[in-house]
Amino acid sequence: MKWKIKNIITSVLLLLTCFLPGTAQDTYKIETLPINSKFYDDFAPVFFENGIIFCSNRKNKVLVDYTSTNNEHLVDLYYARRKNSAKWSNPKIFAKELTTIFSEGPSSYDTINKRLFFTRNIEVGKKGKKISGPDNNLGIFYATRSGNKWGSINPFPYNNPGYNVAHPSIYQDRLFLASDKPNGFGNSDLYVSTYQNGNWSDPVNLGPEVNTVGSELYPFYHSGGRLYFSSDNHNSSRGLDIFITKEVGGKWIKPIRLADPFNSGSDDFGFIADDLLENGFFTSNRRRNDDIYSFFSLFPTITGCDTQQENSYCYQFYELGSVNLDTLPFIFEWDLGDGNKIRGDTIVHCFESAGMYMVKLNVIDPLTGEIKHNQASYLIEAKDIEQVYITSVDTSYVNEPVKFDGLKTNLLNFSVAEYFWNFNDANKGTGAEITNVFISPGIYNIRLLVKSAPDNQGNVQNACVSKNVVIIENPPE
Repeated sequence: MKWKIKNIITSVLLLLTCFLPGTAQDTYKIETLPINSKFYDDFAPVFFENGIIFCSNRKNKVLVDYTSTNNEHLVDLYYARRKNSAKWSNPKIFAKELTTIFSEGPSSYDTINKRLFFTRNIEVGKKGKKISGPDNNLGIFYATRSGNKWGSINPFPYNNPGYNVAHPSIYQDRLFLASDKPNGFGNSDLYVSTYQNGNWSDPVNLGPEVNTVGSELYPFYHSGGRLYFSSDNHNSSRGLDIFITKEVGGKWIKPIRLADPFNSGSDDFGFIADDLLENGFFTSNRRRNDDIYSFFSLFPTITGCDTQQENSYCYQFYELGSVNLDTLPFIFEWDLGDGNKIRGDTIVHCFESAGMYMVKLNVIDPLTGEIKHNQASYLIEAKDIEQVYITSVDTSYVNEPVKFDGLKTNLLNFSVAEYFWNFNDANKGTGAEITNVFISPGIYNIRLLVKSAPDNQGNVQNACVSKNVVIIENPPE
């Protein structure tokens, strides 16, 4: 198992933490942050105010430069403020009062209670330019902010000197973490502890759907109810990959691997995202060192869409001059131009599809059954409603591929050049035809935005529509 707080002990927990598979590269762009150091590791970003807290083993001027038994620089928490979309402040030690000669980080910020949960070695009283000892495992601690200072440092009550407890991700009253405590499923597992009546509950293992014989690390619980984490199992590409799961009915569903560009052939971990999943950060060593990458959505915002109307090709036919003809020994028959013939003065008929239909009203001799004469003829155009149109099933099952297309879009003076899909489950995609897999039951409001090709003046037209699709649990086998 690969651990990641730069080994101050012989075995240290690796501090790592649809997007639609196959389409993320088209909908998200990634960039390395300018705050990354050239020769050291920078990883595990956390949102904090107008910037990020992150881990780094770069040298700092605050403390004596201690190293591990492997002559590696220890990890500290740093902060960098985002000035604008391209510029950041120079990173600095996040909080001197939280910084020791041991490693600190990764962390997670509790915005409600203004508490920082962070990983640290359990024993921090040792001194020396070389820090050694196989028993100094990792634990989780939390500090409360008062003004610009951090104090009241408390240990998580389930820290244990016999194994590692690390990688906090706090969301409301739940704390997700990673640990290599005994009797797990693999090298390290993910757990969750709940804050109730002023106390933390004993961490509960997330179970075999999430945890494997390998290492599950770096949890990040998103406000949308999804849990992101990294694993070197779960059919990962080679090293650590980022996965996503969700709790449904008290059980965690089978994780799904994020697509490129989030995952690569290298270690990818430490994923975080904003509430709308439009911006965020993750860590990768795809350029040798651990670096922090930002990502942002290339997707247009899809809002204000009309609800899709279903096309109806139903018409009522009647002949004004036939009101009193029912007293005569004649029958009226409508030849509807689609192979159907219906008798009656007034009828309702639904054509199967859009098109031009020549409808004839014939007078039939009831004795011979022959057409006496043609009373009237009408050229009827059955039209599609002018709208963006989503073709899909209305109901499907969890984890079943659902096909969508926008090929029946009908817009006058509008040649569709691009299709943008939002499946209302954090997955997005492009293209006239697309498939999505919904990982939990619910009613999903699917939105499709179409863009026209630019005209001679460079103007582009937009139009969108929404449609609900119901996803239900798979029937028992």
